[in-house]
Amino acid sequence: MKKLLSFLGRMIDAVRVVLGRLIFLLIVGVVLFLIFSGPEPLTVPEQSALVWAPSGTITEQRSRVNPADLLVGPALPQNSVLQDLVDSLTRARTDERITALVMDLENLLGVSPAHIEILGDALADFKASGKLIYAYGDYFSQGQYALASYADTITLHPMGSVMITGYGGNQLFVRDLLDKLNINVHVFRVGEFKSAAEPFTRMDMSDEARADAQNLLGELWSGFLTRVAPNRERSPGELQEYANRFPELLTAAGGDMSRVAFEQGLVDNIAGVDSFRRQVAASVGTDNGSFRQIHFEDYLNATDRLMPPMNDQVAVIVAQGTIVPGDQPQGVIGADTVSELVRMAQQDGAVKALVLRIDSPGGAALASEEIRVALTQFQQSGRPVVVSMGSTAASGGYWIAATADRILASSTTITGSIGVIGMIPTFEEALDSLGIGVDGVSTTELSRVGDPLTGMDDVVSTIYQSTIDDAYQRFIQLVSDGRDIPLAEVDALAQGRVWTGAQALELGLVDELGDLEQAIASAADLAGLQTWQNVYMERPLSFGEQMLIQMMDSMGGAQVLSQWAGALIGNVPAVVAGQSLDMSRVLAGLPAHEVRRWQAMMDLVLPGNYPAQRLRTLMVCDICALTP
Repeated sequence: MKKLLSFLGRMIDAVRVVLGRLIFLLIVGVVLFLIFSGPEPLTVPEQSALVWAPSGTITEQRSRVNPADLLVGPALPQNSVLQDLVDSLTRARTDERITALVMDLENLLGVSPAHIEILGDALADFKASGKLIYAYGDYFSQGQYALASYADTITLHPMGSVMITGYGGNQLFVRDLLDKLNINVHVFRVGEFKSAAEPFTRMDMSDEARADAQNLLGELWSGFLTRVAPNRERSPGELQEYANRFPELLTAAGGDMSRVAFEQGLVDNIAGVDSFRRQVAASVGTDNGSFRQIHFEDYLNATDRLMPPMNDQVAVIVAQGTIVPGDQPQGVIGADTVSELVRMAQQDGAVKALVLRIDSPGGAALASEEIRVALTQFQQSGRPVVVSMGSTAASGGYWIAATADRILASSTTITGSIGVIGMIPTFEEALDSLGIGVDGVSTTELSRVGDPLTGMDDVVSTIYQSTIDDAYQRFIQLVSDGRDIPLAEVDALAQGRVWTGAQALELGLVDELGDLEQAIASAADLAGLQTWQNVYMERPLSFGEQMLIQMMDSMGGAQVLSQWAGALIGNVPAVVAGQSLDMSRVLAGLPAHEVRRWQAMMDLVLPGNYPAQRLRTLMVCDICALTP
């Protein structure tokens, strides 16, 4: 019996080993097949509608995601990249194969005022070509409607609505809670409008913070009304009235929100999606049971062209997120990461100018200065630096921009916030209330600087405040030198105040109003270029990252992200072009902007995974005053 059991055990082990190896070989074979098989090339149908379907939040660059997210499918739609949306409209405007545009805004979760401005201009240019724009929605949020307003025909579902609410919001103030927990918060700042710490030190907004926020939101709201109302042949006052009287209008319509929108002229038709499809099909024809169409990501991929490198190039670097020290993934502005990209551009003899696209509310002062110094070194090579401001370029974002040769912003860009603030919590009273004592020895009074357990004495407070004072003086001096404004005037317009791009232009904080393309043209002009090639500088992908991307694209893992478009529009092609990436093009080192459609890269470094000392530095030197 023992021999039989031993024999059976050996047989089971042998079968297990063989099966394991077979499964491993099968997996390797499938992976290699998927990597090298690649997707079928895409073509643009004749007389088709471009399905323009932004999703998630509009961003300046695509952030890296964990590969596990790709395997299970994300809970929210993938964020769309601003320049992809603009490029699709620019190309389609002169493409005879595209005869109409269909806007599907259902999965657009967020769009900033500055991005509304940029996308609105691109939509207006497309519309000027004489091609029709159609928009359909079960519901239009304020941001969605701002874009839909450029359509020739807006169709709303019978149970839908158009919500125009204005700008506003609330903050939580937790001073009393911290008092109950015996937690002390010590704030060090320069700038009476620098209000980032108020939620921890007050139970309401200060008069200065309220005035600053009201001024900012008032400017943004005025810009929204002025931009959107004429698209519907309405005055800004009429759109304001719609928002103010919406409850009254809704009551008069018996609670029918779609009827309110129709009667107020905000939409043209009340109908379901099937009726909408038939309307578009009457214009462009049918194909496979729906109107003839191509998704904008497919279109971008199908119209990409491999261009030989030119001798004169304008390098573009996108810096989006909070500014922090070190090497960071996309979506966070790492000082080492961005500085290295600037140095790469500097070492490339073909690069004749540099454009830095900033979309940041601020961050660490030291990290901001490191990036600014790298830009200065590029300028010292005799080549210009132009800053293009996105939705936000405030505080540390403006620190980086201050000494550029030229600064461009959108009229609704949020900028300024020239001030410095730091906040340190201490827990000595909380520990004492719990019966915990803290004691020790030191060789100098500085040995316990930064210890949150021992409180904040005058020596430590003096050190922190002196550091903040010095950072502020450096900040306004940089602005004074870079913008050629007397130091006293800079101090007066600084103090942590936040400005729109239009206000910043009047104050001399920016040179022009314009988008990224205009900033690139401006940089080329400063460099004396007649013709040039845009080169988007990004950290190169590792071979493993490239393999992962190609594998996932071949598997069609990203198709899950686009199925929502098929649910609304109908027969959207199964393969979304923006999700396919030819690895040979990556290896060839082509401009990242032309090849990084729907990139998904492995990144195991969490943005907040800093050593304790670095966290402490960030806490002291953070110059961000606004999170819009």
